[in-house]
Amino acid sequence: MAARSSAPVIGALCSTSGAKAEKPKPSEDDGPLSAHHWSISTGYRYQHSFRHFVGTTEQTQRQAQKTAVVNYLNLFDVSVTYKINPRWSLTASLPIMNATRTYDHQLFQVLLHIPNAPDQVTHSNGIGDLAVSAQFWLHRPPAENGHNIAFSFGAVMPTGKDNVRDTVQTVNGPQQVYVDQSIQLGMGGWGITLGTEAYQRVKKAVLYASGVYLLTPQEQNGVPNASLAGVKFPTNPLTSTMSIPDQYLADGGIAYPVPKIRGLAAKFGVRYEGVKVRDLIGGSLGFRRPGYALSVEPGLQYERAKNTWSVNIPVAVQRNRKRSVPDLIQGTAGDAAFADYLILVGYARSF
Repeated sequence: MAARSSAPVIGALCSTSGAKAEKPKPSEDDGPLSAHHWSISTGYRYQHSFRHFVGTTEQTQRQAQKTAVVNYLNLFDVSVTYKINPRWSLTASLPIMNATRTYDHQLFQVLLHIPNAPDQVTHSNGIGDLAVSAQFWLHRPPAENGHNIAFSFGAVMPTGKDNVRDTVQTVNGPQQVYVDQSIQLGMGGWGITLGTEAYQRVKKAVLYASGVYLLTPQEQNGVPNASLAGVKFPTNPLTSTMSIPDQYLADGGIAYPVPKIRGLAAKFGVRYEGVKVRDLIGGSLGFRRPGYALSVEPGLQYERAKNTWSVNIPVAVQRNRKRSVPDLIQGTAGDAAFADYLILVGYARSF
């Protein structure tokens, strides 16, 4: 999930960081053909995942043995929004991903007892799944009472490839494999999104919160579960194909205007994101790595004229790789690699 600007927070802060805000007056800019009804935003997410967890317990031996699996993720997101009126808007968002996953040769030697195996490195590059949504504010912006809440709903379309393959080096020469689920471009099914965001102005500060939930009615996408080239594992019908899991993201905190710099706000909040063990709709079999990361999230936002910039750096304070439904059935517990922190950068401009 890429970064996105929090316009209600900035707008509320800007009205408290300078002179008394004027009540908006009707103008031709409020007409249905106004160019100011359009906005474009871009987001960037950097993630380096390398710390392995089973439940909330870190597998520190993986670092010592140099057997950790490492992901590098660069995710870009481009969104276009059309404001139908002050309360309703429509948004289309398309992610673009560049990702790398590395299995160190030590993993083959220490854990799989395969000598002389080279590193296996897989890549994925391309567009992800297109999301289209509608949002409405409960009160007509700008809310003179200093608070508002919005709700959104939409659909995610399977425009990203869910069966990306790459060539890796093995002891028997180059082989082609499906890349791991964590760096596949698309999930391979349709999704439904439900979201909300809200803010409350308290003197000069603003309290904010937002959340989004992705429902995935389809259970599996039919793509074989990724495996290491040259390594044969026992076939498990419960995890032989990739699952399409529900996902969620929630954040909230406080923002405060930086003195003497109009339009600049410092933020501090909490971020909670993850993958569900069981989907709300449909089955939950197939291979997935459910769990969550809980992070503290400092950040900055700056607004000038029609432009808004934001930078947030969530730092993980708890990571939990939960047991999937196949794990629960079989009495096993899988692991997953998590990042120490994320870098989220956003830019938005209205026209």
